[in-house]
Amino acid sequence: MTPVIGITTYEDQASWRNWSARAAILPYVYVDSIRRSGGRAVLLPPGGDDAEASATVAGLDGLVVTGGPDIDPVRYGAARHPRTQVPVTARDTWDLSVTSHALRQGVPLLAICRGMQILNVCRGGTLHQHVPDLKGHERHDGPPGGFGLHHVRVSPDSTLATILTGGEVFEVPTKHHQSVDLLGDGLKAVAWEEDGTIEAVEAGPSELDGFSGFLLGVQWHPEQGSDLRVFGALVSAAAERAAARNTVLAPMI
Repeated sequence: MTPVIGITTYEDQASWRNWSARAAILPYVYVDSIRRSGGRAVLLPPGGDDAEASATVAGLDGLVVTGGPDIDPVRYGAARHPRTQVPVTARDTWDLSVTSHALRQGVPLLAICRGMQILNVCRGGTLHQHVPDLKGHERHDGPPGGFGLHHVRVSPDSTLATILTGGEVFEVPTKHHQSVDLLGDGLKAVAWEEDGTIEAVEAGPSELDGFSGFLLGVQWHPEQGSDLRVFGALVSAAAERAAARNTVLAPMI
């Protein structure tokens, strides 16, 4: 059974051929990454209410919460930094809601860049709103309109290390100016950039309210590189969930 993987999207004005309209959009490389890893991709447009988010997540075998604009700092009790982008309220609400329901329902979750920040805020954590203020450099952000590269060190005592085998230090694609500050409840940091910025989180030893499935947040953009192992790990976990759900739903003979 091919597992169904939901992918969060942007709501924006888009132009194609002779058309310009409000659209649910997403860089296609996310879809490619899921398909190449053996999953079936479905797009999850923002704007639904909490009940819709819950029902949507219930129909998934896995979830990817993608990159995108800065989260409104009011969500984690902070004043807005001058470099923080204008809030996109509908997307913040939707992404936080589907993330929360994935945790409650035990749906395997891969959170990427903004997605990792959403996961942290969802668990009561906070963010650094402009990393260059802290670190004195901009290598996390990459060139205008593109992605940079930097190195991350992965904790050998982590689930992530069982996915990214073959060493502790990896070069990864990067594009962000915000990062995790205080960790949310139940999360632990498992990878760092050379300057100490947290680059990956997973469930801590006490787990998250009983959540024991696949849970990984990465600050980098694996969909922009050739190493799709984190997508493969998500799809494998989602396939296990799909098989278990199919067994439960199968009619008694």
